[in-house]
Amino acid sequence: MMYSNPAAYERFMGRWSARLAPLFIRFACVEDGHRILDVGCGTGSLARALLAWGNTIDVLGVDPVADYVLYEQQANQNSRTQFQLGAEDAISYSDGAFDGALGLLLLQDIADPKRVVREMARVTRRGGLVAACQWDFQDGLPMMSLFWQAAEAVAPEAVACHRGHGAPKRVNDKDLGELWISCGLWKVRTTSLELTMEFSSFDDFWLPFLGGATPTSAFAATLNRETGGTVAEVLRDKMPTLRRDGSFALPARAWAVAGIASH
Repeated sequence: MMYSNPAAYERFMGRWSARLAPLFIRFACVEDGHRILDVGCGTGSLARALLAWGNTIDVLGVDPVADYVLYEQQANQNSRTQFQLGAEDAISYSDGAFDGALGLLLLQDIADPKRVVREMARVTRRGGLVAACQWDFQDGLPMMSLFWQAAEAVAPEAVACHRGHGAPKRVNDKDLGELWISCGLWKVRTTSLELTMEFSSFDDFWLPFLGGATPTSAFAATLNRETGGTVAEVLRDKMPTLRRDGSFALPARAWAVAGIASH
């Protein structure tokens, strides 16, 4: 699953990632002074949070999408960061090159998560940290479930066709823990990470959907256009009760897992 237009992605999901990243880092117990590999760095939410977490943390981000790497190279020129083009399942660094390897919202889009986790463990020194998190797509991301409810109400056949081409993997904390153990990691622990996002208006919530930065948002934009804006109208009716000023909040939950490299 490929992504495009990093600026549009930042407006759509980047604000969620920015809220999630500090919670993930706290759970993972990243220490200052460590050299961290940010696997699938995307628009750099985790890298920015890591720099804020410690004064001497160094971050190297890798991502397989050239536009995202270029975006981060231009947006984040801190001397403690580097961003490079690279595949998550074939990391071009030697064994034990990092104190830790982290993946924020990475595995949900990976065809072979075990291969990626093994690579993350390989490039992490013995005793180092390997951690990841991903959204709870089952019932922990109302932002998406509300959209899909509206889309199904308007165009059920189009939704069924789109989902037939693949959907994010639905896993829970137990699944992630078992994956980490199967990859030979020690002292595996899991948790749920909870957050709330404030929206100033329905447009603040909805317009970033129309940027087409991900397969879901591209589908949303196309379906809304083809239905003459009906998807947006139905979705507006499904939103939680708005405050007097039109603002509202939505919760979200992600599953997180961490373990220690044993090689």
